[in-house]
Amino acid sequence: MFPHILLDRIMVDPVATLKSSLIVGHLIGLVFGLGTATLLDIFIFRFVLPYKISKDHYDIILLFSRIVAFGLLLLWITGLGFLVFYSYFDPVKLSNQKVWAKLVVVGVLTLNGVFIHRTVLPLIHDHIGRPMFDGLSPSQRFLLLTSGAISGTSWYVPFVLGAFPQFNFLPALPLVLIYMVVLAATIATTQIFARAVTPSEPALMSSRVEDAAGKPLAALSGGNPAVLTSQI
Repeated sequence: MFPHILLDRIMVDPVATLKSSLIVGHLIGLVFGLGTATLLDIFIFRFVLPYKISKDHYDIILLFSRIVAFGLLLLWITGLGFLVFYSYFDPVKLSNQKVWAKLVVVGVLTLNGVFIHRTVLPLIHDHIGRPMFDGLSPSQRFLLLTSGAISGTSWYVPFVLGAFPQFNFLPALPLVLIYMVVLAATIATTQIFARAVTPSEPALMSSRVEDAAGKPLAALSGGNPAVLTSQI
């Protein structure tokens, strides 16, 4: 009896049901993206940056990155769905420039996600067994930290814009400028914090010396199997 009643209520107002479905999908995408991106940033700063990267570290980062990408995909699908919905059933909402500001932020998230999957994840994989910043130039280190700051900040902006109706029908440009200022502050803070939690160059050199002391033949050979064989 209950399923029949529920079906009747859904079919009474299919437009409202469609809107509710879009809201649910949008919230799920936000939960997956925002929640996982936050956990990923905490995991990297707490368990990865101060130490050498392990295979388990990389596997966890890869899994979290895929969950974030799934959340972003849901945001795009439901966000575009809202635009189509508004164009047919509530055209006034399309004049709300907050919607376009959110699209700018999600666009930044998408570009940053492409950079992470094409550049950051392969770099982390190549550093398994070494500290994350080992051998990186200052510009590479800056880009790596900046991508994390963009991800961490940009996931919160759509959440805040959606949660506060006070942002409705404000001009898009000031909203985007505020986002850029907050993003710049987060990037600067991330750079400073990363320097505080990552090992210094002398510590890295000391670690390499300890590794060499534990593997004298490998240190002398420079990793060359032929030299190792001849020494043995």
